[in-house]
Amino acid sequence: MKKYLIFLVLITFLVTNVVAVKISIAVESIEDRTELLNRQIEEFENQNPNISVETFLIPSYPGSTYKFYGTFVVTNKKEPTIFTLDFSWIEEFSPFLLTIEDGYDYFEMNKFLPPVIEAVKVNEEIKAIPYYLEPGLLYYRKDLLDKYGYKPPKSWNELYEIAQYISTMEGIYGFVWEGARYEGLTTFFLEVLYSFGGKIFEEDKFVLNSQENKNKAIEALELMKSFIDDELSPKGVTTYREEECRNIFQNGEAVFMRNLSYAWHLVNSPDSNIKGKVGFVPLPKTNYVENNVSVLEGKALAINPNATKEEIEAAKSFIKFLLNSNNQAQLFAFLNFMPVKREIFDNSLISQTDSNLLKFEPILENLELKPKSSIYTEISFVIQNNVYDALTGRVSVEKAVTDMINQIEFLIQ
Repeated sequence: MKKYLIFLVLITFLVTNVVAVKISIAVESIEDRTELLNRQIEEFENQNPNISVETFLIPSYPGSTYKFYGTFVVTNKKEPTIFTLDFSWIEEFSPFLLTIEDGYDYFEMNKFLPPVIEAVKVNEEIKAIPYYLEPGLLYYRKDLLDKYGYKPPKSWNELYEIAQYISTMEGIYGFVWEGARYEGLTTFFLEVLYSFGGKIFEEDKFVLNSQENKNKAIEALELMKSFIDDELSPKGVTTYREEECRNIFQNGEAVFMRNLSYAWHLVNSPDSNIKGKVGFVPLPKTNYVENNVSVLEGKALAINPNATKEEIEAAKSFIKFLLNSNNQAQLFAFLNFMPVKREIFDNSLISQTDSNLLKFEPILENLELKPKSSIYTEISFVIQNNVYDALTGRVSVEKAVTDMINQIEFLIQ
């Protein structure tokens, strides 16, 4: 009898594993992200014993991640089944992504923030499903602003004044931001440009070459350069990415920091020199615009078109699971990756973990997209190269903007 039971258990195990659909999801090899995802996978597999999900680890550095996908999509491989893509890559990789024909209804995308839906559409087709957001924020030393009687800045002029005064009084930097020649510099330039009311594209039309937008681009870049020239920012800011900024700010060496939402729980971690002394607000604006603007950053989940029909259905089921209220709340509460649906802010896990997270909601009010283009990466290279050249004094601001316009016009002709 005992042997018979063992035989039944063995047969059941074999049948289950033969029948189970196996899929994989590409995820950047960062420990806290993979740990949370693995816990969520375990819960999903318990609920769906006919589906097995594996993590497919990919490089975490943005340039390497892009190169991985760029190399992968031309190989027609079946794995990974699910791609985790930056929003700005979706149009570029769209020929190699599955069109999710029932995506809008299946994933209840009517609950998503409208700009997020627009970011994953190519020619009105759903090419990916929004996963989470990482908009830029202005972090500030709450204790120092209180000490000197300042409120958090709403405009760039206010930031300049406060940063200059407090940095002089305290002997620290005024403002650290991502000035290295990489995607983060493109993003910050767009944030400043949009805050001046400037545009690079208006829908599909290139408009940076209009005199109005060119002038605003010059003003935006002059502001960025003034932070360095007037010593509010260290000259080394042109080598900083997100983590360099965070480390300096977290060590108590700066008044303000531009960074992504993920940094919040880190600057308030037990080993942070400024734990409990930090606040955040939307990035500043100018009088040209009515509202503070955030550039839409984050990740979306796309499906490999080389997957089988069964794998595609399993992938959709898993993506829908990742988007449920509890999993979105976990991403936000533990990693500060902001939800793609406003209703997630009502999840009790968020307020129980850190009530300050509820203050992130206004950041989602005015999200602006990066230029949507099948050659976005080339356009971004042009932007970051010319901005960098101006910041480092290799060319004048006006020449940098003129060269930017000419080079983008050449790319899109």
